[in-house]
Amino acid sequence: MSSIRNAVQRRVHRERAQPQERQRLGLLEKHKDYSLRAKDFNKKKAQLRALRQKAADRNEDEFYFGMMSRKGPGDALSRGKRWTGTVDGDRGSKAMDLDTVRLLKTQDIGYIRTVRSVALKEVRALEERVVGLGGSLDAREGEEDEDGDEWEGFGPPKKTKAKKIVFTEGVEERKEILQQEAEREGDGGEDVDMDDDAEEKNPEALRAEERQRLLEKLQRKLQNARRKLKILSRTEHELEVQRTKIAKTPTSGNGVTKSGKKFKVRERKR
Repeated sequence: MSSIRNAVQRRVHRERAQPQERQRLGLLEKHKDYSLRAKDFNKKKAQLRALRQKAADRNEDEFYFGMMSRKGPGDALSRGKRWTGTVDGDRGSKAMDLDTVRLLKTQDIGYIRTVRSVALKEVRALEERVVGLGGSLDAREGEEDEDGDEWEGFGPPKKTKAKKIVFTEGVEERKEILQQEAEREGDGGEDVDMDDDAEEKNPEALRAEERQRLLEKLQRKLQNARRKLKILSRTEHELEVQRTKIAKTPTSGNGVTKSGKKFKVRERKR
């Protein structure tokens, strides 16, 4: 029976070829070609999913050697249209939008105002205590500068008094020099001891000395509190100027543009 079926001429089913008008696109894709392409696509998609999960589980504070070879953001002149303003290979940190910056500036100003009000209360309390002890509220000479001591620890180092170095030939000569210096200092020590004994017998002098010592301590605290209040006031003013520049609409106040031009906005009529 099968021999008879094979003897009968049957229609040959051929695969469809690429139409003549689409010959420029190459061979027509068959099912086996689609299977290979789909398998490759799914393999790459799974690999990307695994890399994405690995990046999500990574510790951002960990050190990588790639950090050593990263290039900086550069500038638009050197990189041209490729310049994006970000570091090559960074974590993709995005710049905050203007509304968020406005909100953060407002919160910063609120915090600075709160701290400044606390510092102002501290200054007033110290002034009252200084006046109660009969002290002066004026700054003491040589202790308060305009801007020199506001940032303690910065700038050139202060000049220290030069020390005298004495070279000796041996231990005996060194002991003799030290003994001479001790005798020289001891000449004026007896008078000081007598004065101390007299003060110990006089309680009024002791109380006056204690009051003077407390007054000097309060004046130092008052000086530091005033310096802190001055820095906070300046910071509040700078933040207010920054918030004025990025405001949606012109607000009342004076400011300076990026080019250095001063501007003044008229206040609303009341």
